[in-house]
Amino acid sequence: MAKFFYNALKNNNQIIKGEIEAANYREAREKIRELGFVPTKVYTEVTEQTSFDASSSQYNYLSGAENVTFLSLDDKILFTSELEVLLSSGISVLEALESIEINSPKLKIKTICTNLKLAIMSGLTFAQALSSLYENVFGSVYTALVKSGENSGELDKTLLRMLILLRKQQRIKDNIVSASIYPAILLIMMFVLLLIFSKFVFPIFMSVFTFNGVSLPPLAALLVGICSFVEHFWWLLIIFLGAFCGAFVSLFKNSVFKSKWDEFILKVPVISDFVTYINISNFMTVLQISYDAGLPIMLGLEFANKTVGNYTIKHRISNAISIVKAGKSLTEAFYQTGAIPNALMTMIATGEKSGNLGKMLHDAAEVLDKRVDMALEALTNLFGPTVIIILGGVVLFIAVAFFQMYSGMLGSFF
Repeated sequence: MAKFFYNALKNNNQIIKGEIEAANYREAREKIRELGFVPTKVYTEVTEQTSFDASSSQYNYLSGAENVTFLSLDDKILFTSELEVLLSSGISVLEALESIEINSPKLKIKTICTNLKLAIMSGLTFAQALSSLYENVFGSVYTALVKSGENSGELDKTLLRMLILLRKQQRIKDNIVSASIYPAILLIMMFVLLLIFSKFVFPIFMSVFTFNGVSLPPLAALLVGICSFVEHFWWLLIIFLGAFCGAFVSLFKNSVFKSKWDEFILKVPVISDFVTYINISNFMTVLQISYDAGLPIMLGLEFANKTVGNYTIKHRISNAISIVKAGKSLTEAFYQTGAIPNALMTMIATGEKSGNLGKMLHDAAEVLDKRVDMALEALTNLFGPTVIIILGGVVLFIAVAFFQMYSGMLGSFF
């Protein structure tokens, strides 16, 4: 039997040191696990320095966290769901991360798990590692709620609540993409139609008009000119489109323009309902998750407000938070600022009075989810006919120009 020294993780957040007798490294690790600890380093007196050097090179690998600066919504859902399942089955955070690292098909998730695992081995908690390495990737709300869940001993439940929020965001994103498919198909068909006309139809008419010395009718000349310009200067259109998109993005980064735009959007019928409900839905869901995770209501309000993208709504909620800080109730604050739709005020007031605010926030979030679906359906029903009318106008223009061209060609023969 040999004497082994070890560093191990206790309760997933405390590094302890000790010694144990065992026949080999494998047996030493098994005995450490039987004590309820997760071994991070096992060594003898002879190999201690070697083990330290190896671990130092591992810690240097933490710089690899810089390689992962973005995770898609699907990847966040995948990572969170796998971690939640493993933790709820009683596996430690370190072992869960190692399992995900080995089995995940995503290189980014593997890298994240590796670096989080090494950070935990160096003495950080999971929440500290996630916040220090990947707060920009997962967001401040995600990392703050993970910290709250870890402190309360309900990390798996907190991750489950986060999954609900992430999947709701994914569902809304999928609905928006689905609503955009039909108009996109119509636009592609229109572009293909113009391409066919400019390549095969217009040249035939042009040769007849040129041969007879007759000028093109006004609309036909305009249409042919547009198609000719697109054919010969398509690269200029791409540059213009790129410059336009760049200017548009830059404008939205300007806080003054963004605030004015958000204020304007809330005055547009149908669109305002969708924008309002989707922002308040995210706010209410995060507030409910924060409240259930045991965060103080003020901290929960501030975290929830970070998920609001519309400046006007965010400003109203900020005013409500200030009123709550002054000693008023949540209901009074929302009522005075108009931050929350009136239809939800009764639910929140009832929750505060009955001491069952968490359930009422959950119910309010579900009501808002239904409102989001209804608003998106109304927006889709309005958007589809609008696109059809616009494309119909383009088709009418082409048809009239083509008719003028055909009539002019017949007239040139007589």
